[in-house]
Amino acid sequence: MKKDQIQLTPEEELQTIIDKAKKKHGRIYKTIIADEVIVWRLLKRSEFKEIMNKVIYRQEFVEDENGELVYDENGNNVMKDIIDEDLTYEMRQEEIAKAVILHPVGIVENMAAVADIISTECMLKSGFGETPVTEQC
Repeated sequence: MKKDQIQLTPEEELQTIIDKAKKKHGRIYKTIIADEVIVWRLLKRSEFKEIMNKVIYRQEFVEDENGELVYDENGNNVMKDIIDEDLTYEMRQEEIAKAVILHPVGIVENMAAVADIISTECMLKSGFGETPVTEQC
């Protein structure tokens, strides 16, 4: 650190992160899980659609009509992509949490309950599952 730089407290550093995030994303939230402050933003509709449409791919060797493996011109096995399944609920929670968490980086991989808690909170704050208020005009 240079002499003319001011050392920020952890609270000031967190507030700086929140202020920058507000300028970029608008509404920002913080959730405390096991004494860890997690800063996150709302999920965009386009992100939601992308996550919900993700599938798991796997590869299989290509076989000819006789059940023999097929090789390319370089002698490598030819592979084909197979759509195996949709993402599981837990995988989707993790994808949502990774998309919206701004701080701390990598928390989804390091704390077991974070993906579940943040994705649930995020979906509610983003308007999913919320009962709308409708009034007669």
